[in-house]
Amino acid sequence: MTPDNPDISEKELELIEKIARWIVDKDLEGPAVMILQTIKPLSNIGGDLGLFYLAPFLPFLEDKGYRFLETFGKMENIERLIRRIEWLNKEKYKEKRENTKEK
Repeated sequence: MTPDNPDISEKELELIEKIARWIVDKDLEGPAVMILQTIKPLSNIGGDLGLFYLAPFLPFLEDKGYRFLETFGKMENIERLIRRIEWLNKEKYKEKRENTKEK
């Protein structure tokens, strides 16, 4: 996955990729996209509220908690995650169709 925006860091791209692959591997594309589309408009507020309410627990999560909240507090990163999930899902089903044609 290459950045289409120079403002996104390599770590944010890695996190988006990791989460998207996990969602597709668990066959949770439909519910995940629906939930992400629902919360996308509130991502800026949600990131700040998440930081406020999760602040006591963030030291236990080390850098991961801050990175997650920082990444998904941006609406454009949620949109990137949605697009990546949809692309990986298409690739997965394309491979399945090709494998069933070969058999």
